[in-house]
Amino acid sequence: MVSAMLVSQAHSFAQQTRLAITLAWIAGYTNILTVLTCGTVTSHVTGTVSQWGSDLVQGKWPALLFVSFLLATFLLGAMLSSLCTETGRRRGWESIYILPMTVQAILLSAFAVGVELHEHATIESGAMLYAMTGLASTAMGLQNATITKISGGVVRTTHMTGVFTDFGLETVQFLYWLRDRNKDSPPLPPRALVHSVRTHPSARRLALLASVAGSFALGAGLGTLAFAHFPRPAMIPPTIFLLWIIYQDYRTPICEIESSELASREAGLDLPDAIAVYHLRRGREQRQWTP
Repeated sequence: MVSAMLVSQAHSFAQQTRLAITLAWIAGYTNILTVLTCGTVTSHVTGTVSQWGSDLVQGKWPALLFVSFLLATFLLGAMLSSLCTETGRRRGWESIYILPMTVQAILLSAFAVGVELHEHATIESGAMLYAMTGLASTAMGLQNATITKISGGVVRTTHMTGVFTDFGLETVQFLYWLRDRNKDSPPLPPRALVHSVRTHPSARRLALLASVAGSFALGAGLGTLAFAHFPRPAMIPPTIFLLWIIYQDYRTPICEIESSELASREAGLDLPDAIAVYHLRRGREQRQWTP
């Protein structure tokens, strides 16, 4: 339990927030474009799994085949993310997240070509439906798995169910903290109270969750607006923005978290199993140690 907490907190809150917000709007944008062009969502699979069960019972075999395809491509995206990050880790790359994000950019570029060829005011069918939804679904599965890896399971960007669940949980924790503070501590000056709220873990977490949800909704709105006025090049903005994120990661790589050998008996610490030590690896030689 302690080990998992250390992993999830190893990346800075600011780093997690920036990355989550920038990726969430791309997911919202892509998802609404698949709805407008293909008539289905691709950024999450909860409804798809429900539809799979319904189609199976009703014997709707063509529909069952399609939703099975969506589930398989989302899973494929998650597997691709793991394959890319593990390849980078094993080879000692300074940034192990450039490769999965580059693959996602390629997938979204191919999806953008499909949007370019899409006939406006129609819903895709046949091979084009499978091609476009498969590309988008794979990209979303890949993005969701990548941000999950980076944040240690703390952040999701392609679906909002977990975001709103966490928002409810954190809201109660924050309200309890406010009540206890007012009851057990003397009143604080306004500036000190604001600082206390801003630095409280639940308040920071609430800000992150609200930002992710808002970014996803903003992406959906921007996608709808772009498709209404510029349908053919509508997918170009998120694709270019993702390339910018890749460039930023190339300049300042996101650190990979590794277990440290300092915790071993041979190193002299011989810590109990409930305590773990990690370090942030940035390349083979450059290391920044952190407990």
